[in-house]
Amino acid sequence: MTTPFEYKQSFTLNRSHFEECFDQSVTPVTGLKPYVKTLGFGLMTVALFTSPLPTYVAWFFMGLTALEFFSTKHQRTWWVWRQLLSRAANNDVTLTITPEKLITESQGQRRELLWTSLDGVRRTPLGYLLQSGKARQYLSRAALSAEAVAFIEARFKLTDDAESNTSAHAKGDEDNSDKG
Repeated sequence: MTTPFEYKQSFTLNRSHFEECFDQSVTPVTGLKPYVKTLGFGLMTVALFTSPLPTYVAWFFMGLTALEFFSTKHQRTWWVWRQLLSRAANNDVTLTITPEKLITESQGQRRELLWTSLDGVRRTPLGYLLQSGKARQYLSRAALSAEAVAFIEARFKLTDDAESNTSAHAKGDEDNSDKG
């Protein structure tokens, strides 16, 4: 009788982990589209400076415009910095992988993600993007053993020759359960 697969590992949410998460999960948007909100704040600032309202409101919008511009222009730095200021930064996370779910535990919080609740899994050069509805979660291969990687690859039928490495088989292996 074989025992069911279970993998447990701890890692720290440090700067390098956050940088990897951003690099592997965010697709940069180029052109003027990312700056639409900045442009809107800028136009609102000009309108407020020319209006009869007190100028402190216009100065507030000017600050918002500058903040929005820099957060858009330096998106990676801004995101990593925000993560490093969070309560989770530099804390240990325990990752547990079972045949049914992915469990993360940190600072007394426990989150469970059922494999069957995933809409898909996409392999990235350094890990996996787990998609459930509009939510995405990044799982770094640095925190996984070779057995855990093999389990995820087999569970979601990810192959090296697939161009997109996307799996729509997240809903389970019900149709493969009788194969042996």
